[in-house]
Amino acid sequence: MMILSTLLLALLALVPSAAKNHPNDIQLRLALDVADIIKFNLDDADKIVDNAMNFLATTRGRPKPNTEEQMESMKAALKVQVQTQLDQFRTTAGWSEGAGTFQIYFPLEFIRGLYGESAVAGAESAAKKPETRPPPSPPGHQSKWDVQQFMGVFETTRDNTSAYATIIDHDAIFQSLGWETTTFADYPSVCDDNAKMVLMPLIEELDLPNNFRRYNCERLVEEMKHHRMTGRWSERAVLEEFFFALSEIPPEDERISKANEKKLGGLLGSGKWLSDSDHCSWDGITCGSTTVGPGARGMEEEDDDANKKTRCDGKMDVDQLLNIPCPPKTAVTKIDLTSIPYMNGTLINNLYMLTNLHRLNLMKNDIHGTVPESFSEFKKLEFLDLSDNLMTSQLPRNLPSTLEEVWFENNAFTGSIPDDFSRFEALRFIDMSNNQLTGTIPSYFAEMTRLNSLALAGNKLTGSIPDFDAPGMDVLDFTDNKLTGMPDIFPPDLSELKLGSNQLKGPFPDSKLFETLTLLNVTGNDFTGEVPTKLELDDSEEYFNLWRSFGCDKNTLCKPGHNILCSPGYFSPVGAVSELGPCQVCPLSEDELEKKALGQTTCSSKDYIAGDVDGDGVLSEREILQLFYVFTGGREWGTDFQKHWENVNTKTCDLPGVSCGGDGEVIAITPNNAKLCAGSSDCHGLPSEIGMLRSLQIIGLSGASKLTGTLPPEWGKLEKLNVLKLDKCSSLKGAIPTEIGNLKSLKILDLSSSGFTGQLPSELGQLSDLTTLNLSLNSFRGSIPSEISQMKSLKQLVLSRCKLKGRIPENIQNLQQLENLELYGNNLTGPIPSNLMGMVSLKRLDMFSNKLTSSLPAELGLLKNLQIIHLKENRTIDPIFGSSSSLVDLKLGGNRIHGPIPNTLCSNKKIHEGLASKYGCDAILCPLGTYSKEGYATSSSECKPCPSGQSSLHLGASSCVSISQREILAMFYDVMGGESWDEELRRGWKTLPNECDWSGVSCDDNGELNTLAFQMRQT
Repeated sequence: MMILSTLLLALLALVPSAAKNHPNDIQLRLALDVADIIKFNLDDADKIVDNAMNFLATTRGRPKPNTEEQMESMKAALKVQVQTQLDQFRTTAGWSEGAGTFQIYFPLEFIRGLYGESAVAGAESAAKKPETRPPPSPPGHQSKWDVQQFMGVFETTRDNTSAYATIIDHDAIFQSLGWETTTFADYPSVCDDNAKMVLMPLIEELDLPNNFRRYNCERLVEEMKHHRMTGRWSERAVLEEFFFALSEIPPEDERISKANEKKLGGLLGSGKWLSDSDHCSWDGITCGSTTVGPGARGMEEEDDDANKKTRCDGKMDVDQLLNIPCPPKTAVTKIDLTSIPYMNGTLINNLYMLTNLHRLNLMKNDIHGTVPESFSEFKKLEFLDLSDNLMTSQLPRNLPSTLEEVWFENNAFTGSIPDDFSRFEALRFIDMSNNQLTGTIPSYFAEMTRLNSLALAGNKLTGSIPDFDAPGMDVLDFTDNKLTGMPDIFPPDLSELKLGSNQLKGPFPDSKLFETLTLLNVTGNDFTGEVPTKLELDDSEEYFNLWRSFGCDKNTLCKPGHNILCSPGYFSPVGAVSELGPCQVCPLSEDELEKKALGQTTCSSKDYIAGDVDGDGVLSEREILQLFYVFTGGREWGTDFQKHWENVNTKTCDLPGVSCGGDGEVIAITPNNAKLCAGSSDCHGLPSEIGMLRSLQIIGLSGASKLTGTLPPEWGKLEKLNVLKLDKCSSLKGAIPTEIGNLKSLKILDLSSSGFTGQLPSELGQLSDLTTLNLSLNSFRGSIPSEISQMKSLKQLVLSRCKLKGRIPENIQNLQQLENLELYGNNLTGPIPSNLMGMVSLKRLDMFSNKLTSSLPAELGLLKNLQIIHLKENRTIDPIFGSSSSLVDLKLGGNRIHGPIPNTLCSNKKIHEGLASKYGCDAILCPLGTYSKEGYATSSSECKPCPSGQSSLHLGASSCVSISQREILAMFYDVMGGESWDEELRRGWKTLPNECDWSGVSCDDNGELNTLAFQMRQT
């Protein structure tokens, strides 16, 4: 009887085993539909194995000679295994629903025992197949069971015909579906069951991209068609695979857009990734155009040749006249995924299938791994930016020769710079700074006629710098390596040369090497002699700006050449003039001067005083302010500030943004409208020396979003400071220093909307005169310190959205002057402090969106000034307090409130503009089974009944949900005070997975509630 020949759902094949411990093990897999198992009475292992043996004898031929004892032994062992598999399958939903598929795996020993070693040799070779397969060859005649020729065999039935297909043989796969392969027009537009049976298993068997698991049969068929015609997957499929590899999100996650939309910077929501069928509309994807786009850092349209290469933007009719090969408008030409949160996966091999891609920008992510070898297949890639990632291994030797810009800085590449880079004749910009590269600088860089900029800073390169005579070279940056020798020739048009922090020695090079420079950094080496006189102030714009900022053009300490290196007898922390000030005198004898190298960074007889321009060893208020100006990029503040602050003749009290007292001492620094740190490279943070302005009362730097650094502990010396405002300084980092407690005169401290971290210092409690404390929108950790209750003058306490945890301090009631308490948007737990009677001045209590669980203290109703209570979206706030003569705004929705609502609130004509007169208790909270946007009835939105089949779990719902029997019982338990029931009566409630097993709950055979016994709540 040939029953099994009609029951094969998907395959009867020799395929590589999934067993990790036996990578070369090959198994025979048989898939049976549950309905057919029942139909043909194949409900035990004996019948399944006997029929399988008969089927194999017909399709494979008779097995090799075996003794009857050997055959029976193998069959007995196999039946035990199959019976175990069958018993396990009977417990699954697939069996109970009659819609599952039972898959049997016959082990290698069984196949070998029946047919010998030759039966598995080809499949064993296939298990060792390389990861990248060659393009498919035209289909030819293949022996039905010749496993030497192909990696797997798939069998299906369609109209009583059978056909077989190799893993990469598209024609045979389509033939197995009964389709003609001569023309695609004959393919069915909708997949049938047979097509699904064949194509869906291909994802695993053919090692297709993981994202194919999300595809339905129709999409799989389209991809197979595309691959057969082009040898590539569709561009959308490649981008989807790229997305899942970079994000490391499992493709089979059906709730992907909801779970990860915020995490991935909006790509899945407003960014349209995966959801929009037009991949050209996805954020960061450009199609058709090859003009310079997002991510370009070096390339500019400088000449006609460059213009010709970048005109395919769909706007010029001259493209054809200029013979420009423009890509199709639907072809992906640019990818720009810069700074996407949680992009921490790897690159994919198939990316080269985007054949028109010419710009790939993935900078500032957390991508790791290596650059795939398949990148060599790119034919048009010109721009590649992988900077600021976690790339490892040696530099790739397989990049396409079409590249013009390569940005690999700030990764972890190792090894030497490969000779392979010498073939990049079109290369114009290359930056491999801040990696772990070793070896020497290859001389072939000097032969690249188009190379404009070469940056190799921050590596471990050794040896001498090779001669460079490339006429187009503009920038060389070899800072922070271990280079020991200078070249004899530099590029004739070089404008920037950075050789700082190496091991270069000997006399300072001849000035002829540097005639064209506008920037030169050679600090941190061991040069001797004198800096040539031609390398003076005007030849180094960057340091000239620093000098003029310090008034150095009028000062004798600013000697010619100090903008390059301090001469012997002078020193500075960096060996030259810097943002800290000019080179300062270091007293040395004549013999010591002769032995000292240029650019000394220390002095044995004195310390360097930052900002000391006149060299008297004492910082004046003018010098301190000038240091503040330089540290915060003063030249970018604006022209009105610059013309005064950089003029050494401008008196301190005449500086814009500075106020002085009657004695002429500085009392306020408020550079309103100044663009602090607008040029990020010029920003060095807040100088600690500000703490020396002992009469200072006000520091107002609100809105300086690009101001970097930390809050200096030395500012704790400002004993007269009344106001410190660093709000909206989002680039400031670090913890609030404990020295903040020394500012005993402080009345206003506003650090909101910044980047502060760490724990809140308990020393805040020492600020007894403080009236306003606003630390909201930061990223603190830990809890609210109890010492905060010592701030007796406090009126405004705003700690919202600070990521604080723990309980609200009980002694917060001691803040009798407090009018506004805002703690919303944290992770606070526990109860609201029960004794709040001491907070007699409180007007606003805002604690919504926490995890508070308690009764609302009845004492709140006695606070005569309390007008606003916001406690939405906590855990349990119940029961509700009663009367209040002052309350006008009460928001309690989103909690686990079951009621009842006190009548005193339902009749309160002040709350919500007196809506209780119209809506009664609905104006406080929507009742069970109803909802509104606000959780209570408003003039524009009444409480509406939930849709059929849905309800609300608690009072004050903003939406309705489908409620299960278990959820209803759990809600009943909460409402009836189940936690106070006797132990036996609350056994299993909300803990056991099946609510029918809860104490007092009885269900019928269908699991539906029958009876319910419970304990009445004690009153």
